[in-house]
Amino acid sequence: MSHTRIAALLEARLGEWADAHDIPVAWENTPMDPPDGLYLQVYAMPATTTAIDLAEKLHVLPGVWQINVVAPAGDGTGPVRDLADQISALFPLGMMLAEGGLTCYISTPPTVYRGITTDARYTIPVSMNYRADITTH
Repeated sequence: MSHTRIAALLEARLGEWADAHDIPVAWENTPMDPPDGLYLQVYAMPATTTAIDLAEKLHVLPGVWQINVVAPAGDGTGPVRDLADQISALFPLGMMLAEGGLTCYISTPPTVYRGITTDARYTIPVSMNYRADITTH
């Protein structure tokens, strides 16, 4: 339930930015014909929710937010690396996203990983951890 809300917060921030920069996004479980140029793939990957207090009312919802920057293979690395750096800057360490009593924090600096090449695509993953603390009643 709250992992769904966390994903919505993260996706909203990226979606607004991508729309403003005219960058297509392949949203999770949504059909998309990959464009000929650069585009993004996104994944919110929740980890196990834990309760960290004796009353078991404070729940910690951690996870990994990964954005893959995808480009056609054979077009070099400059534009895809530049876009990966922009994505990294969009989700800085300590950033808070809040909505309706839920606050999600970016809890690790975004990491831009080495590119992965296939026959058709070159992909640079950008990953960061997130965390939300929720008090239940």
